Amino acid sequence: MNKKQKQHQSIVPGNAAAVSVVNQDLGFALRSWKQRVKNSGVLEYVKENRTFIKPTTKRRNIVSKARYRQQMQDLQNKF
Repeated sequence: MNKKQKQHQSIVPGNAAAVSVVNQDLGFALRSWKQRVKNSGVLEYVKENRTFIKPTTKRRNIVSKARYRQQMQDLQNKF
């Protein structure tokens, strides 16, 4: 069984992050699951939310980044 056939059989309908074990190849299923979790962005979300950031601080950061981007655009448009 080639890799594409394994990938097709390992798909679990209705659950994007789930992987079924095909032909008792646990290593393939584990690698596939890790790749799906990495691509879904779940780990990044968990790492972001490890510490609490006040909503006012979040807004302040968003505004300051927007100001910086606007200043850079203004500098590019002058020349």
